[in-house]
Amino acid sequence: MMENRMVRIAFEVLCIIFGSFLIGVGSNTLLLPAHLLSGGLMGICMILYNTLGWSVGTQYFLYNIPLLVLAYIHLGKKFIIYTLLAVGFDSLFLHVIPIKMMWTHNIILASIFGGAVSFAGGAIMLRAGGSNGGLDVLGRVIAKYKNLSIARFGLIMNFIIISVSAVIFNVQSAMFTILSMYVGAKTYDTILTVAERSSVMIVTDKGTEVSAALNEAFHRGVTSWEGEGAYSHASKQVVLCVIVNIQWADLVEIVKKIDETAFISAIPAHKIVGNFKNIW
Repeated sequence: MMENRMVRIAFEVLCIIFGSFLIGVGSNTLLLPAHLLSGGLMGICMILYNTLGWSVGTQYFLYNIPLLVLAYIHLGKKFIIYTLLAVGFDSLFLHVIPIKMMWTHNIILASIFGGAVSFAGGAIMLRAGGSNGGLDVLGRVIAKYKNLSIARFGLIMNFIIISVSAVIFNVQSAMFTILSMYVGAKTYDTILTVAERSSVMIVTDKGTEVSAALNEAFHRGVTSWEGEGAYSHASKQVVLCVIVNIQWADLVEIVKKIDETAFISAIPAHKIVGNFKNIW
């Protein structure tokens, strides 16, 4: 099990580095040279680059420091470690990749592919268990405690960024920024929503301990009831919870530490009605 865990961690780290590279390529070779903006904190850094000439990579690293402290206080240890790694590589690639058009000089193609490539990088990071930092971290903290989704929070911030883009550049640039964000959001959703949530059922002798551990690790509500083995007639506890799929490996590890003989099954949960926060 330890070997499998190390392989999974190595794969997740490689995904985060690759995601950071995509963000750097999309931003520096497509969006920035065309005077287009990305969303969130990256968009703010791009605005200051275009108006004051400040390095996007350096800005992004410095602005993330207080947000990472906030994440350390309110979010999980694994998430903060992976996000710190992602922010470091984001800043590196944004700093070393030249800011110039490399693939096309067509602003329409730059907006479409710049948004797709950049947002794909962010989605790959998120599936690996981290994020590219920025306002995503603040959005996750807000979503954890308030009834405001990460998507809605991001929409508000992006509206502000687009408005600033129209003032600094022109309305046409703002329109192409909207196109870029729309394509990027669709790419983001496509990568993240493939069998996104699962309903997990756990049959165990230690239901109380398992329920408490899942609550602490994922901040998810669980439901449990008494069961009986049809063959052995032994008493069992059945624990039910809904997770985002990238939490699956962590869930299995947590449960197996408590009860190595636990039976765990999962089925896709395409529709959920009730208090389920789509964060991880």
